Amino acid sequence: MITLKTENITVELTEIGARINSLIINGVDIALGFNSQSDYEQSGTYGGATIGRVCNRIAEGKFTVDGKEYSVTKNVGNNHLHGGKVGFDKQPFEIIEQTKNSVTFKYISADGEEGYPGELALTVKYTLKDNELLIVYTATADKTTLWCPTNHTYFNLDGENNGDCLDNILQINADKITMTSPELIPMGEMMKVEDTVFDFSAPKRIGQDIHNSVLDNTKGYDHNYILNSEHAAYAESKKTGITLDVYTDLPCLQFYSGGQITEIKGKSGNYRKHQGFCLEPQYCPNAINLSGFEKPVLNKGETGSYQIRYVFGKQ
Repeated sequence: MITLKTENITVELTEIGARINSLIINGVDIALGFNSQSDYEQSGTYGGATIGRVCNRIAEGKFTVDGKEYSVTKNVGNNHLHGGKVGFDKQPFEIIEQTKNSVTFKYISADGEEGYPGELALTVKYTLKDNELLIVYTATADKTTLWCPTNHTYFNLDGENNGDCLDNILQINADKITMTSPELIPMGEMMKVEDTVFDFSAPKRIGQDIHNSVLDNTKGYDHNYILNSEHAAYAESKKTGITLDVYTDLPCLQFYSGGQITEIKGKSGNYRKHQGFCLEPQYCPNAINLSGFEKPVLNKGETGSYQIRYVFGKQ
């Protein structure tokens, strides 16, 4: 476990999946985590991990780059999810640099890993400064490939062992979501969130509309929001007073309310449905197969970089 600290924040990271395992704000751990790699893998949650090569779903596990069709691992029904059966979340990263307030992880993804073209050299740098945690992803590849990383931390601003997250307040700076098939694959259509259960343009309880029948298929929220700005989201807890602002240079955000969590062994007790929520910056899922959406393509020899910044406060 690698620990970074400021006066009010402690972050614990592991090299398996370059993952956040604890995120303690003013004495309250707000990130779901696990006591062992086996507990993590048995949970099936992707909790806290770096996700890749491409986060979220690719329809039928197929895409075309430079005129050549590729097939990647189908690990959720007939589709590809979060990098495949052995995505970045399960891979051992190497620590290549560590300072008082930062740590940089590196992983080399082989040509053909999970079906993706090209050898991809990836670094993930976590920097903790004052009340901010910055994650910077950087990669190069020796063939044109797909790349869209994210972080899959489950937040509960009431505390990771303090019941579900449904009383957490959330605001998402987006006017539209992408419509999906029953398998949660965007097919190119968008929908305005105004006057729907998906509207988080103003702060509201995560649980306010969560039992609406519109959300039955996804067991709550599991939807892609098209962001209006780099200030992607804001969340707060009325119980602890902890606030969270999320900033990113990625164009979309997956909001997942943890509805698929079954009772699993967490680091300080059992976790249950809606124990935490995820805010995953990303490209639109399946964007490589859709027209009108920015593509997560990393060209041969180019350096790609994305960032996620978490800013914490106290009411």
